[in-house]
Amino acid sequence: MQSKHSVSKIVLRFIQLLFCLFTAVTYSQTSEGIADAIAEKVQVLTRNQNLDNVYLQTSKGIYETKEDLWFKGYVLDAQSLIPSNRSKILFVQLIEDESDKVVWEEKYEIENGFVDGHLYLNDSLKSGSYTLAAYSATSFYKGIKNFNALRKLQILKNIDDNTKVVIPTAKKEDIASFEVFTEGGNMVSGIQNRIAFKALNAKGLPVTITGKLYENDIPILDFKSTHAGMGSLIFKPNSNHKYHIELTDYKNVKHQLPQIHPQGTVLQLVSNDNDFATFKVVKTKSINKENIYLRLQSRGIVYSIAMGVLDEKLTVKIPLKDVPQGIAEVTLFNGNIEPIAERLIYVNQQKKLNVLAIVDKSDYQIREKVSLKIKVTDQKNQPVVAHLGLGVFDQLYQNKLDSKNILTHYYLSTALNGTIYDPGYYFNEKNTDRHQALDLLLLTQGWRRYVWNEHNLTERNAHFQTFLSDSIVGLLGLENPNKKTVELTSKVVMVFTADPLKEKDIFTTDSNGVFSINSTHLKIGERGYLYLKPMAAEKPKHVINIKDNPFANINSARKEVTINYPLSKLQDKAVDNMRETWMRLNDIQKLDEVVITSNKKKVFRDKYLGTLDSLARLDSGNMDFVCLAGGPKRPILNCFMRNHHDGNTRTPKDGEMVVVLLGKNKEILGTDYPQQAYYGTREIIYKDSNQNLTEAELLRKFNLKMMKGYYGKREFYQAVYDEVTITDPLPDYRNTLFWKPNIITDTNGEASVDFYCSDINTNFTGIIEGVSGEGLLGFDNFEFRVKKDR
Repeated sequence: MQSKHSVSKIVLRFIQLLFCLFTAVTYSQTSEGIADAIAEKVQVLTRNQNLDNVYLQTSKGIYETKEDLWFKGYVLDAQSLIPSNRSKILFVQLIEDESDKVVWEEKYEIENGFVDGHLYLNDSLKSGSYTLAAYSATSFYKGIKNFNALRKLQILKNIDDNTKVVIPTAKKEDIASFEVFTEGGNMVSGIQNRIAFKALNAKGLPVTITGKLYENDIPILDFKSTHAGMGSLIFKPNSNHKYHIELTDYKNVKHQLPQIHPQGTVLQLVSNDNDFATFKVVKTKSINKENIYLRLQSRGIVYSIAMGVLDEKLTVKIPLKDVPQGIAEVTLFNGNIEPIAERLIYVNQQKKLNVLAIVDKSDYQIREKVSLKIKVTDQKNQPVVAHLGLGVFDQLYQNKLDSKNILTHYYLSTALNGTIYDPGYYFNEKNTDRHQALDLLLLTQGWRRYVWNEHNLTERNAHFQTFLSDSIVGLLGLENPNKKTVELTSKVVMVFTADPLKEKDIFTTDSNGVFSINSTHLKIGERGYLYLKPMAAEKPKHVINIKDNPFANINSARKEVTINYPLSKLQDKAVDNMRETWMRLNDIQKLDEVVITSNKKKVFRDKYLGTLDSLARLDSGNMDFVCLAGGPKRPILNCFMRNHHDGNTRTPKDGEMVVVLLGKNKEILGTDYPQQAYYGTREIIYKDSNQNLTEAELLRKFNLKMMKGYYGKREFYQAVYDEVTITDPLPDYRNTLFWKPNIITDTNGEASVDFYCSDINTNFTGIIEGVSGEGLLGFDNFEFRVKKDR
């Protein structure tokens, strides 16, 4: 990737312009100083921001409770889309959509821009829609308006709950919104203008429309939408006339056009191919000849600036060779370097990873091995080393309401503010009109919705502030500070885990007792907990305080952002997702997760705490005993009548019923009252304070702080069948046959994987996504059938 600071290397080269004034043709050369100034207007706003974008790929779209949810996180540089090393922690939440309740949150390790994660879906989860959301210090910040790092999922008690998937169907609905958009920004009298439009219903879904354009109440042009409620019309307006639009089914409603300016300049896209984007610039004849400048920038990086002298009309060809795939913003400046027109275009859709995944055949028997070959190339058919994630699952678990993939996420959703309908349409090569449809999307979305627009960048900079961190701040100080107590001059903290074989770290705080727990420490505590202990004498007592509340900050901040998730595609009819003759596996036996609890929330999840608990009991100094003179069912607590029990005693059991002796005033007698008379008995439940320490009490007793490390990785289970195990009578109910988040192709762009089918005979889908080291993205899917001979 070229440095975004090296403006002259990217921009300041000779750009040939075709300058057309009637039949005259001439050429012009850019001025380096002016080009620098125009480039700086946008690049200075992104120079120091170093932001990342996060994408989540999951093993499938629909899950059942009591199974694992597998996911891969892509943390890519927001400009280059190259895997980023800026952040080390990915904060992940699972949120129930209906209640907006967080049901899971953990910290995961980011390794070289990727996260290999999973979480267990407890049976306590209700059936419904959930959101898996991810945050990092460099992708989620104060001032962010739209949040994209999420994946919508369906979680069900049983897949039968989703037998019939309810998908919104295409039907006539009232139009809640009809908007028109002028190409370039302004309508100018006497110049041919292109007007785009979009019609939506109350749910934000597109509505197919037809209508007429009226001039002074006389119809002059018929039009209709061509894709997703969008379309365009071309005409030459007159500022002295009045114009409005009437839709065929809504004739009583007049939609006014934008203001028509008596004079001005219009920017029009003529063509857009793999080599050039060609524009026509036209101005009113009454405006004096002037220099104009055309800047093309993508994701905050300026790739070219063209200059020409505009008399009446000018044709400009901008080279696209160095521009990456995605949305580019073209801005027209006048001689005073003031923006007078803007246009979004989509460029170089061919610059991507061509991912080809081929199974060795289309039909398999149950438990048969599947061999998959993967080939990755670039647009020049050259092999590419790529980092890929692959999931293979029963088609019944595919979320047909979700059209999001790695291409739509990075190239559209994270580049445009606002919701996009069915973004996958624009990347499906089977749709021959996808380029024209994508151009309509950009016309109707508007350049002010482009994330990298100058106005948006300026506003973002004004509010930008990071609040998540890859380190956790701690403070070591006196438990009871006072003037008489002398602070340690050198304060030392030890960080360790329950596993004695794992490394530990001992470090010195700063002079104020402040220290940081970093990603290295969290790595030590992976799959468990970290323990922090002051390395100091018992007196004066020093304690550790930890400021670790990232999820509280996230929960507060996410209430202020707008969720930016694609709208699902409308279907011509409802989709019946029932298997026809395929095998249905009901009443699948799954192991429940084991959770140990008690009335006092005494939950020892870590063997280290269990060891400390045992030490606390041994060190309790408890002298209590019970005598069994009254029989094993009536043990007497601390009986003072020595000749009564004759040594037939034992240690009392926590929680057991014991008999106590009552004194004259009903006080309880014990060993401190030898040979005294007693006046009765009473039964009580014996409680030993040292036998019921909670986690917090136990940690306080041993002067420790405990915190979670990274949530641990887990290997996806893969069944392997040979001549012996293929006849194993134990049923195989796997609906996810394969999940591998870290497939890396070799220098030939190739990789191979093998996996085995389960006992479910149905159709299976494989989805593979990934990124190269150069920031190219790719996506592919494949299908095969598993059957059982009868």
